[in-house]
Amino acid sequence: MEVFLYNFNFLLFNLSLAFIALLFGYLMLRVKSNVFKTLYGFIWFIFLPNTIYILTDFSHLYEDWSKVDLIFKLVLITQYAIFAILGALTFIYAVYFFERLLERKNKKGRKPTAFLIILILNFIVGFGVILGGVQRTNSWDVLVNPVRVINDSFGILNSPYLLKLSILSGVLFNTIYFYFVKPVTKWGKKK
Repeated sequence: MEVFLYNFNFLLFNLSLAFIALLFGYLMLRVKSNVFKTLYGFIWFIFLPNTIYILTDFSHLYEDWSKVDLIFKLVLITQYAIFAILGALTFIYAVYFFERLLERKNKKGRKPTAFLIILILNFIVGFGVILGGVQRTNSWDVLVNPVRVINDSFGILNSPYLLKLSILSGVLFNTIYFYFVKPVTKWGKKK
């Protein structure tokens, strides 16, 4: 039971960071003022990697596995699965709000431009997830410790392994987004 409660606390914290990106993505889409749109967009951007980052929490399942009996193994799998689904959904919707904003701004309806921007964005998110997961850089470090963010970013760029991991993460996140965005948003519109 202790493992479950401990996991619940840190998973809930990570999910709350994901909801910041979701909220500010929504606000960025809805607000009319360009000043607020820019401010909300900045907050959305620095917290966006926290959405899909929740998938990396599955690594803790392996650590927890031997600490619990059979019944709690099922509880742990359920717990991690629920948080992973919520992380993926916050990611999809947070990026979808930005895609909608791009489509509004693009009056000629050039879908390939929006597609390319989202594709690049998801590689940036992959970089951000590695920045947070490996370098342990937090989203708020962009404001309170920008030198650390720069140094940690160069640490990734100078490591072939971390750079490859970042690119592979970007590929995975693009796959998740482009494969699931239509069914998820279509289902959301029905509800």
